[in-house]
Amino acid sequence: MSVRLSSLLGLPDDPREIELINSLLAKTREGKIRWTKLGSALTAMIPNGFQINFVLGSTLGPMATYATWELLTVRDKNGSELLRVSHPGLIPTISGTAKSLLVAATDELFEAVYGALGDDLARAIDAIRKL
Repeated sequence: MSVRLSSLLGLPDDPREIELINSLLAKTREGKIRWTKLGSALTAMIPNGFQINFVLGSTLGPMATYATWELLTVRDKNGSELLRVSHPGLIPTISGTAKSLLVAATDELFEAVYGALGDDLARAIDAIRKL
């Protein structure tokens, strides 16, 4: 898993990247961005051909394993990567540093998206109830 070099060097995040994530968060909460789960990814398409992808992972907690994100990418209609954010894993905890604003915003976006989609078991139960 790669980590942003700027975060390791203590360089500030690009404010435009944080604005992009915060805008995605706001529109997701408004229900204007539709996310779908496909395998180990959460994906959304927005106008003008932009594609947003979370690559999913899991983390072992004290009582259970829970879903988390490993990577977030934003690509334009030509497939060019505009933004790439890697989850820092335990690096901030081990090094005693705070998460970057970009990673914190991405965490918040992931929680909003994943929470809205619900888990696979809940979707299966809902599908069966609707039969």
